[in-house]
Amino acid sequence: MIRHLRHEEIDKQAWDARLGRCATPWWYGRSWVLDAASPGWEALVDETSGAQMALPWRKRFGIAYLHQPFLLQRIGVFGGEPGPFLAAIPKRFRYADIYLNPGEVGGFGRTIRISEQQNFELDLNTSIEVLRKGYSENLRRNLKKAAGAELTYEPSADVEEVLAFLIGSEQFKRWGVDARRIACMQRTLRGAQERGDGFAVAVRSGRVLVAGAYFVNAGGRLIFLKGLANEQGRTLRAMPLLIDSVIEAHAGSPLVLDFAGSNDEDLARFYRGFGAQRTVYLRTVINRLPPLVRNLKP
Repeated sequence: MIRHLRHEEIDKQAWDARLGRCATPWWYGRSWVLDAASPGWEALVDETSGAQMALPWRKRFGIAYLHQPFLLQRIGVFGGEPGPFLAAIPKRFRYADIYLNPGEVGGFGRTIRISEQQNFELDLNTSIEVLRKGYSENLRRNLKKAAGAELTYEPSADVEEVLAFLIGSEQFKRWGVDARRIACMQRTLRGAQERGDGFAVAVRSGRVLVAGAYFVNAGGRLIFLKGLANEQGRTLRAMPLLIDSVIEAHAGSPLVLDFAGSNDEDLARFYRGFGAQRTVYLRTVINRLPPLVRNLKP
């Protein structure tokens, strides 16, 4: 039976133990990650099958709703038989826009819409020579340009410097990344660094930082959690160099490089250029709002 647990009812040690028994123990589902990304999260748990699903929530205009926390690609269902988890979401959550693992999650109806989102993954368990043979011609040209630009790759960059680089970027301003999401990112990346779950990398032109990224290494996956290049870095092809350097450092290991997206066609083309294969996960929108306000997202 699927049980709903308020935050204070969640046994986090048991939660993490169930997650660890999953075929794919997704880092996104660790209790501390959820604490950092969505303080006060609730949960659905089927202790018989071992399946569980996080319920990150907040309230706006007096309406409680489920949301997808910044940087977290998916919130379940993790482990066991998926079961009718959507039908088990408490009725007090009148709206939801969340991302789930593929599979039958049950509870479909006229108030629920499911759509596929694309991810890209690259198996690193082979030599760098074999991996680079799978690169596209365009990527190879960009790596040659980067090599001619005399860029420097830093495999152990300072996480605070990379955070400042991301937060101050033109992209974050253009994307409208607000203070709440920035605070979420800071808690999550600092927490990952403290626990040894990940690492920051950077590319410099001289002493100037032109590209930076943070990767999580957990559960057999190397997740490209967040990264970007500034205008100079894009001109110098710093990001192709950064990702190629990370691939080289982990080639031959039993890891999957998870690019964590994307539906953006330009990014999808970029990730495919490394030989990454498309996979899918599910966007789930639930709208239980009254008819008069149903078209208004909280």
